[in-house]
Amino acid sequence: MWCVNYCRNFIAVSLVLLSLAGLSSCSVRTLSDVDLTTSTYFQHLALPKTQSRSQQLMNRTLSDYIGHFDPDAHYVLSYELSSASRSVLSSAGENSSINNTKMSVSYQLRDIATDNILTSGTIDAFATSGAVSSFHGQDISEDFAEERLIKLLGERLYQKLQLYFLTLEV
Repeated sequence: MWCVNYCRNFIAVSLVLLSLAGLSSCSVRTLSDVDLTTSTYFQHLALPKTQSRSQQLMNRTLSDYIGHFDPDAHYVLSYELSSASRSVLSSAGENSSINNTKMSVSYQLRDIATDNILTSGTIDAFATSGAVSSFHGQDISEDFAEERLIKLLGERLYQKLQLYFLTLEV
């Protein structure tokens, strides 16, 4: 009986020590550390010229996250927003007034000096709209859903670029 208790206690203590040893090798970075590390890269970023309301919203969202831009750009960001595709949500064969909207952004980050593509990809986002009885209200709801998607895609694009810039620090 004492052997079983001894083994159980030994295993419990061993697991705790192994957990502490594993966690001690991890580094924890706060968001302010991440922002501080990547802000110098973002400050040397050039955003594309806007030609539409969607691009204005995307650039504004990115500018809100980045803050200050240095006039001496080292990187240029290009992106293309897809047009929002809408589908009617249905349940058990019955259509509803709720629409599902999908939008995506394809992006490329280039180094200006070498013209090399540093990172690229596509980001998707979904939003629901509708649930309003009037047709005018549904149109307005769809417009707001599209604007919400652009802001969400801007936030996700910023986070993707932030992850790329963090890999440069390692």
